Amino acid sequence: MGNPNSIAEIEPREPLLMSGNQAIARAALEAGASLVTGYPGTPSTYVIETLLKLPDPPCRVEWAINEKVAFELATGVSWAGLRSLVTMKMSGLNVAADSFLSVQYSGARGGLVLYVADDPNVYYGMVEQDSRHYARMAAAPMLAPATPQEALDFTRRAFELSEEIGRPVMLRSTTTLANTSEMVIPGKVRSIQREPSFQFNIAKYSKAGPAACVEQHEEALAALEKFTSLTGDLNPMALNGARIGVIATGVAWGYLQEAMQLYEIHPATLKLGVAYPLPIATLRTFLSGLDTVIVLEELEPLVEERVRALQGEIGHPIRVIGKMEGPLCLTGDYSVETVASALREAYGRQIPALDVPEDLIDQAQTLKVKRLNTFCAGCPHRATYYALDQALSRLGYRKDEVIVTGDIGCTILGMNEPFRSCWTEISMGSSISLAQGFKYAGFKTPVIATIGDGTFFHAGIPALINASHHKTNLTVIILDNHWASMTGMQPHPGTERPSAGEETQVMSLEEIVRASGVSHLLRVNPYQTGKMVEALTEAISSSGVSVVISDAECSIQRMRGRKKVSLKVDAEKCVGVDACVPSCIKVLACPALERDPAGKAVIDPNACTACGLCHHACPLGAI
Repeated sequence: MGNPNSIAEIEPREPLLMSGNQAIARAALEAGASLVTGYPGTPSTYVIETLLKLPDPPCRVEWAINEKVAFELATGVSWAGLRSLVTMKMSGLNVAADSFLSVQYSGARGGLVLYVADDPNVYYGMVEQDSRHYARMAAAPMLAPATPQEALDFTRRAFELSEEIGRPVMLRSTTTLANTSEMVIPGKVRSIQREPSFQFNIAKYSKAGPAACVEQHEEALAALEKFTSLTGDLNPMALNGARIGVIATGVAWGYLQEAMQLYEIHPATLKLGVAYPLPIATLRTFLSGLDTVIVLEELEPLVEERVRALQGEIGHPIRVIGKMEGPLCLTGDYSVETVASALREAYGRQIPALDVPEDLIDQAQTLKVKRLNTFCAGCPHRATYYALDQALSRLGYRKDEVIVTGDIGCTILGMNEPFRSCWTEISMGSSISLAQGFKYAGFKTPVIATIGDGTFFHAGIPALINASHHKTNLTVIILDNHWASMTGMQPHPGTERPSAGEETQVMSLEEIVRASGVSHLLRVNPYQTGKMVEALTEAISSSGVSVVISDAECSIQRMRGRKKVSLKVDAEKCVGVDACVPSCIKVLACPALERDPAGKAVIDPNACTACGLCHHACPLGAI
């Protein structure tokens, strides 16, 4: 069995255990990509993380400041004639969309592949977005692998197709595929030696006028037709002499294979490896021999809509089982049982419900791990929100009187117990703009925006400039833990370490904030509770835009390589969690704080980082 971290072997020797993300990373090397870039966003993050772990990657690998910049970097490499891969999650595609649609019309020279990972059932936050809509809107070809092996094969093929049709090619996966592992047969890692070149051509590389834009659109549509002619083999069909058929795309294909084996049935099948444009001629041929067709696709019924549109062209009525008139749901991800429910509609009693004993279900529930959706032990953000509560109380405000807008990343966990501080969450960088909007609406009480450092670099700077320009009375708290922590501690422009061995210039948050016209600026260590409360109290009371930078490194990163130390509770001083007001456990919800059988607080030395916040929170000095 191969090591999943050994993806850079020059000559493949044996199958390697790879996840879908690792297979895509490997494919970029096999395709000879010159650049792999993107922005961290689970479930796509591990493609770049995999490559960054290599001791000497054969291409440039780096995190960009946001998805739009990442796509433009990749475009520059492509327009110079070299190959590039750009990665992001579905919400990141919204950020890159402006440039993506424009470049899709202008085209590509070197292979340009855009990998986007959707998240059915929203395991990693944001929205249950179906990125196939972007493919249709942009007239962009999109491949949809169903397994890690196909993730490798389709990615490698996507680079070739991009150069054949002269357009970027999208690659769509989902959370399940990104994280599923199987034995994958790799190819040879290669380096494509090309001299970069670029020619002046404003009709192609700019939007020179209406005529040029229309011509670019026509060329993009023609490229789609060529793409269809080149990818017929990615949509295999097996009729099996059956009158019941199933169309499946993405990971639903794997669930179908398992269900077919489980129930010993053999419907006609059509596997769609191309998500867009759909192979209309193939669909028409497949449907012509059926009485009933099941359409399996996670999220939106895009394939189903096309199938229903084709019904009128078939010489006999066809029953369509899917989302629009059937048991399948528009939300969430699929499973074998989901597929079985659709098969049951078609086959009737021949497909029984899965018989899972009740005692087994009960046993599984007892094994289920309860996860507290709060900050890690020692997280500086816990200290920031604790200080914010103290500052608002000092100023005489109830928590329900002061709107605190939240933002993407670890900072948004302040919306949960025990703080319940953040009222909103929209998208990267939106907390500041939203806070400004609330002030425009006429709220007389303070409005506070909280935003992480990585998110501030990603999309918060323009919003801060806008608020400062209009001299809006609001407070911005930048929770600076030095990393993009929620996605796995990736570096950002403010991280004080070289990226991938390259010396980088560390960008100063203070200089950016001051350059935005903000004069009331304080940087405070949130673990210094008294100073933090004073700084927030002063900022909230000031006029115009005030900014407090809460500066302390992510506790996970801070503790790596350090000697383990922890605080402890004096049992004689502790009166018990229920009798103490405010109780350290109830006020902080730190994972390192626990209740012993006697009802007193104790500290787990394996989890504690000795940040000291509970010492400040304990009214009895028992910690």
